[in-house]
Amino acid sequence: MTLKNVLLNHLVINGNKQTSEKLFLKSIKFSQKRLKKNHKDIFKSAIILSSPIVSLKTISKGRKQSKEFPFVLHKRIRISLAIKLILHIVNKTSKTTFSAAFSDEMTHAAQNSSSSNKSKQEIHNNAFLVRKYANFRWF
Repeated sequence: MTLKNVLLNHLVINGNKQTSEKLFLKSIKFSQKRLKKNHKDIFKSAIILSSPIVSLKTISKGRKQSKEFPFVLHKRIRISLAIKLILHIVNKTSKTTFSAAFSDEMTHAAQNSSSSNKSKQEIHNNAFLVRKYANFRWF
C-alpha cells in the first residue's frame, strides 16, 4: 500500500472515497502553490517526524486489574498513527477549509513544530513513565 492509499483510507467520510480524494487533491494543490516544493517530500517528512515509535498497550488481568506496558510499534502502525494524529489535529482546529488546514499542519509537521509532534512527545513521555513499572526483559 502506498502512502496516498493509507491517507485516503483515513480520510474517508461516510464511505465516500471520492470526497476524500477531492479533499486530498485540493490540499496538494494548495501546498504546491504556497510552498513551491514537492508535496511528496513534505508529506513523507511530516509523517516520519510525527509518527510515534513507542506506545502503551493495556492487558487486563482478571476482572478489575489491568496493566499497561510500552511497546515498539511496527512501521505500518506507526504510519497509520501519524496520519491519525495529524487528521485529529486538523479536524479539531479547522477554522478554515480542510485543504488549507491540512496543508498547514503537514508543513508544520515537516518542520517539526506542529501539535501532532507535541502529542507524539506526550505519548513517548507516558510510555517511558510506565516503563519503570514494566518488568520485561527488553527494557
